[in-house]
Amino acid sequence: MSRVPRLTKGWHRTPANGCCLMELTSVLAGEVWSDRPACVHPVLACVARCVNDRSTEDGRRRLLPFATRVIGTEHAPAHRLVAHCARRAGIEAPRWWPGTWVVARAVRTMTGDEVLRRLLDECVAICGEAGHGTGDEQAARGAAGGRRGHRATGHAGGRGAAGDPRARQVPRRHHAHAG
Repeated sequence: MSRVPRLTKGWHRTPANGCCLMELTSVLAGEVWSDRPACVHPVLACVARCVNDRSTEDGRRRLLPFATRVIGTEHAPAHRLVAHCARRAGIEAPRWWPGTWVVARAVRTMTGDEVLRRLLDECVAICGEAGHGTGDEQAARGAAGGRRGHRATGHAGGRGAAGDPRARQVPRRHHAHAG
């Protein structure tokens, strides 16, 4: 019998310490344990991390389906994602701000699990509309062992299985969590 993962707030050194939405996605995509999986566009990953961190425990449970839906969005339209988040939050940011700053600020202004989940859902839909997909085929490919069937590399240097806490991985700590 398999156990449904419990999403928690923040960054986690290993799966034994819990996982956020993007860390779960990295494992499902066959990548090295990270809160920044290569198969997800950095702006969309920022939205997902921020929504994960701002949601309640019950709200995080409803985010689980997004772990596979975001796989294959690495070529998403960043400018549309940033503009959508800013528009939904009713904020304006200086043009020189990186997209992830705008997204983090936008998500911090939003409250309520349903509002946050809807924002993430809309951002995933924007990626799908752009033709870069987030369909079942990509989710299945990710769940079947990673993009294009090759072993994930990265901070683990190819040692051990992706997400294996015994592998001598050196996870990167990122401050993009909204906590």
